[in-house]
Amino acid sequence: MTILLLFHMKVKQIIFPCCVKIGVIGCCFLLLISSPTSASFELKGSSARAQAMGLAYVGLANTPDAIFLNSSGLAQLNGIACSIYYTRPYGLRELSYGSIAATAHTPVAKIAVGAIQFGNELYGEQSLLFAISRSLRHNLFYGANLHYMKLHIAGYGSDFSFAVDAGFLMKLSERLTWGFFATNINRASIGQIKDQLPQTVSFGMSFSPHDDLILNFDIFKDVAFPMELRVGAEYLILRRLALRSGIINEPPQFAFGFGFFFPGARVDYALTTHQSLGMSHHLSLQLQVKSSKSPGAPTPLEPPKSQSSMEFKININSADEQAWQRIPGIGPKLARRIVEYRNQVGQFHSIEELCQVKGIGPSKLERIKPYLTLDQN
Repeated sequence: MTILLLFHMKVKQIIFPCCVKIGVIGCCFLLLISSPTSASFELKGSSARAQAMGLAYVGLANTPDAIFLNSSGLAQLNGIACSIYYTRPYGLRELSYGSIAATAHTPVAKIAVGAIQFGNELYGEQSLLFAISRSLRHNLFYGANLHYMKLHIAGYGSDFSFAVDAGFLMKLSERLTWGFFATNINRASIGQIKDQLPQTVSFGMSFSPHDDLILNFDIFKDVAFPMELRVGAEYLILRRLALRSGIINEPPQFAFGFGFFFPGARVDYALTTHQSLGMSHHLSLQLQVKSSKSPGAPTPLEPPKSQSSMEFKININSADEQAWQRIPGIGPKLARRIVEYRNQVGQFHSIEELCQVKGIGPSKLERIKPYLTLDQN
């Protein structure tokens, strides 16, 4: 009888808690395998904006969290900005996912750092990313990540690995961009049995048929899973509110959300649905810490008139040819004419004086006026 009692106590004190722990870990693994969560070190959208647009973001990538979806897009930004994101997929604490990203402008390139935390004390994944991005002329951007990944499973220990990600973004016109992003190019693996980490390829296009509307289309492929088609849309109303919606076909998922613009900040929310697992809420915050003085360089947080290229202003007395070419409707020849006219005649005393430059009439001046300033600040 005493032996039976001791055995019962051992089961209650040791074996039962171990079984519970194994069961929780097992449930986490099943969810990771059966659902499109942000686990297994897969770089999914670490912002509510990207989530609300169905993760169709490779062709846009114009915010600090681009480090997770297409780091080449970081070259579009300037100054110092950061992004913070959190979600608890399907309301499960075991799947808690948070990230932070920050980007800065240097004379040589745009640099960014990012961090991801997934899981809990039983099963956890941590990622650290360092990205560098540069522009070639004014319409081609390229970038790469160095991605450090650490895996921890309670009772089994930890392991880590390094992966390399790379991509590019090309402006085909003022309203159309095309992007590409590949993760884990070096086929990194982790664990004693060398499980290969996710290797993905994404192609994306962003089209702005109207000043306040963006349409994104992505093709996403994980080498181990079927191809996904992602479609997203964003519409800006009242200059301070953005409405978004998106869809993913494999497995079927729907999303919608909104974003509020504030001076130097933006708050985004998204709700995503899964046909079997239910709904997930996503929240993110973006801050513009410091804006660059570079003429013509866009900032990631101001509500844009043409969202495909982000709203910005250039000083007509200091902008160079490259800065002028960022304005819709101004190409290399007209930009060169403006700079040559300014060098010959002297500084402009009003924006209207631009009509003295060949190729700029009253109608064109009205179209480009929102991008121009005489303010030296």
